[in-house]
Amino acid sequence: MELIDNSLAKGHRKRLRDRYVKNGIESFNDYEVLELLLTYAIPRKDVKNIAKELLKNHNSLFNIFHAKDLNKIEGLGNQSVVFLNLIGDLVIGMCKTKLENTSIFSEDLVIKTKDVLVNYIKGKIAYSHIENFLILFLNNANKLVATEKLFCGTIDKSAVYPREIVQKVIEHKAKGVIFAHNHPSGNIKPSNADIKLTKHMKDALNLIDVLVLDHIIISRDSYYSFLEEGLM
Repeated sequence: MELIDNSLAKGHRKRLRDRYVKNGIESFNDYEVLELLLTYAIPRKDVKNIAKELLKNHNSLFNIFHAKDLNKIEGLGNQSVVFLNLIGDLVIGMCKTKLENTSIFSEDLVIKTKDVLVNYIKGKIAYSHIENFLILFLNNANKLVATEKLFCGTIDKSAVYPREIVQKVIEHKAKGVIFAHNHPSGNIKPSNADIKLTKHMKDALNLIDVLVLDHIIISRDSYYSFLEEGLM
């Protein structure tokens, strides 16, 4: 049974909002951030215990905003679950837009540093909920001449077609390529399929004198470079 707001609860909610206006989010613990948010989705209920239970079960605000099992938390209805997931999707959308609007996305992009490369790939595929296989086509000067997302879904040797990749390399007159794919789970460790695929494609492209410069596995927060880890 829901607890109807009394003057004490209303006062607590007002103090949370006033504190945010005065001192900003830095003055809040994570459970207080959640508590403040939930006051807008749950108008007539003490939400402090719900906020603490969410953190206990999901460990971080990021995990909470992207969890698909929030309805298992007692006291959270469909409206609250949609509200929290919407916040997560908005954050991802804004991060992706910020990356896509930076200067590294110009047609004259030259891959000079690993940071430039990783940020470029992150903006393209890191925020997708499914796996995407991306290929960057480069010329002799490491200038990016084209980027193509060729495959979606579970990425393995059987799903990636060398003939199609070779055709694209010839079409773009590329001298080098960088493979990239995302792991939506956040685990950037390559699978055996990832390693076999990379070797398979490296051998295939070597036949037409095209270098595979790297294979990057990307997540929202990190990356794994086959080159840096000595797998190329």
